[in-house]
Amino acid sequence: MSKKSYLLIVLGVVLLVGIGVFMYSQRPVVKAEGKWAGNLLIMENDSWNLQFSTPLKKDTVTPQNIYVKDSDGRDVNVILKLSEDRHSLQVLAPNEGYPLKPQAFTLHISPNVKTKWGLSYTGDTEIPFAVTSHMPSIQSGEALTKYFKDVLKLNKESPRFSLFGREEKMESASSEDSASGESDFSTTNNQVQGVDEGDLVKTDGKYIYQLIDRKLLITKVKPEMERISTISFEEHVQPQHLFLNGDQVLVIGNSWSPPLKEGDQGSQSKILPVEGMTVALLYDVSNKDKPSLQRKVELEGQYKASRKVDSTVYLISSMYPNYWMLERDADLDVRPRVSDSLTGDDAEPIPFESIKYFPKSTSPNYTLLTALDMENPKAPLAVSSYLGGGEAVYMSKENLYIAVEKYEGRDSLNTNIYKFAVHDGEITYASSGKVEGRTLNQFSMDEHKGYFRIATTDGEVWSNDSPSSNALYILDENMKNVGEVKDLARGEKIYSVRFMGDKAYMVTFKQVDPLFVIDTEDPTHPKVLGELKIPGFSTYLHPIDDRHLIGFGYDTKVINDGKDTNIEPRITRKGMKMSLFDITDFHHPKETDTEIIGGAGTHSNLLEDHKALLHEPSRNLYGFPVSVYNEKEGSQHELDFDYQGALLYEITPEKGIVLKSKLTDEGSKDKEYYEQWEDQIQRLLYIDDQLYTVSNHSITSYSLGDYKKTDSIEIN
Repeated sequence: MSKKSYLLIVLGVVLLVGIGVFMYSQRPVVKAEGKWAGNLLIMENDSWNLQFSTPLKKDTVTPQNIYVKDSDGRDVNVILKLSEDRHSLQVLAPNEGYPLKPQAFTLHISPNVKTKWGLSYTGDTEIPFAVTSHMPSIQSGEALTKYFKDVLKLNKESPRFSLFGREEKMESASSEDSASGESDFSTTNNQVQGVDEGDLVKTDGKYIYQLIDRKLLITKVKPEMERISTISFEEHVQPQHLFLNGDQVLVIGNSWSPPLKEGDQGSQSKILPVEGMTVALLYDVSNKDKPSLQRKVELEGQYKASRKVDSTVYLISSMYPNYWMLERDADLDVRPRVSDSLTGDDAEPIPFESIKYFPKSTSPNYTLLTALDMENPKAPLAVSSYLGGGEAVYMSKENLYIAVEKYEGRDSLNTNIYKFAVHDGEITYASSGKVEGRTLNQFSMDEHKGYFRIATTDGEVWSNDSPSSNALYILDENMKNVGEVKDLARGEKIYSVRFMGDKAYMVTFKQVDPLFVIDTEDPTHPKVLGELKIPGFSTYLHPIDDRHLIGFGYDTKVINDGKDTNIEPRITRKGMKMSLFDITDFHHPKETDTEIIGGAGTHSNLLEDHKALLHEPSRNLYGFPVSVYNEKEGSQHELDFDYQGALLYEITPEKGIVLKSKLTDEGSKDKEYYEQWEDQIQRLLYIDDQLYTVSNHSITSYSLGDYKKTDSIEIN
């Protein structure tokens, strides 16, 4: 052998060894998501994920290669679900549930689990975990600091985590509850009968209560309108919603104040950052001329949602501490603070043992659930604090559900749902579940006959790699998935959902508006009964009866006919659209009538806020605020402002959609070129035979007999 050949062989061996060493050092890694404080704890019906740095070889993912044993060595029949990109493996609870004893388990990953290149994984290949039926709690300041330091580390590793963690989203038959008493008057258009929602305007049949510009206005309506009193709030308080309960008014909103300081004002003082407070102000209005403040409650964080059952208001808020400051000050107290005027004005941190956490949570925020009894203003305040945030809120008379979106793997977005039992002001964690995709809003969720139903969109509408699809999931009382309908309207997303009895109605959209009719009578086998495709889309669905519903949304226009396969058709919004749907034949739903209002630029608060809808049932009357624009003739982009005010329609299956009145002040002043903020109608309501429009500037009354103006009062 020549010297040259020998050197080449040596170099080849060295190169192969180097490649081997490099490949070994780059061996793929598996990591268990949700290990908190070094341990993995899951709720008894919950699932958890394994993340693989390199895609798995699918045929090596078997129960023989990935398996769970309990602490006594017995097999536990968990269910494994591999993601489409093969980077994530979901570990679901056994169909029969985890055994009650023991509650300690170990997941084993065999070296036989390979990548497509035949490499085995390192990392979390033996993962001890525990199962609990109770929400665990923080026990010390050290544990809480460790939690947020782990969050901070994850924040740095994943930019998406930071963006997602700070995301702001925060919201059955319709309850057209008529209050008994001397007057017949409108109530808030609530989602669930018997569960009131906070609103800008409410009435008790004698007075109108309105929040505007950091003030609460009380206006008497009979025998003629008269402003009785005004409650002004401090400059840093921004009220958002109010509730009525007899002679009590509860105002809820946000307040902002300078950072708190702990200690002396000297060099030893410590800054305690405050991002704002949720404030609840309870007033006694038995004397309408002189309302008196009975109680003031402040909770550190942002107000998200509220509901009222009987006399108890359940308030949901979210607090994002400045946890990144722990890098400079490891002793910083990042607990939420609460102040209650009944116990003093100082804001006190929530005790460590009162802070619970959602297992596997890595959210950098707290969810605070607060119960306040308006009928008993001196009752102790009930505040529950949980590490982990929620986006959408749904509440029945017995249960509160919080939906939490969470990325799992590279592109998979799932929704965890946490269920809390509520009764007479007590809030108790009940169970949790998980579904694929994300929710739209509170109407995506519903409770019916003990089952929880939720509609979600998974993927992205304009993505070729992960195209969107839609689904409906049904979970039992223990939040375990029992039925589902998946892969609906691929490439589209949900724009509105309404649950009515055993049926679900779902509107998706990309180029046309499919209305799906889904039967959930058998919770274990939901099925699509019918589908209707029409132009436009509905953002809010409102039931008339069990066979008809109204869709409020937008008309649309396809700019490109789609014949060029390389170019997606461009869809533009036109005027506001109302649709009357007949679902008598569930297999063949029909759009029996439509109404197009204005052109592009036309808008109503109703399209984002269902509480802007008025329903007067004895006249089949529906009303809502509106600002109407029309496209300028000869121009593709210019708009002409037409008018702003409110529209009233009689809507019935027999007559369809019939315009009854257009309520505006057109004749009283020169035509404006743009809508005016102070003249925008916020809400419509009725008391007996009078209709009232409430704006930021005035309250105007009309006769429900002929819709003629009867009175008006300037309020601001």
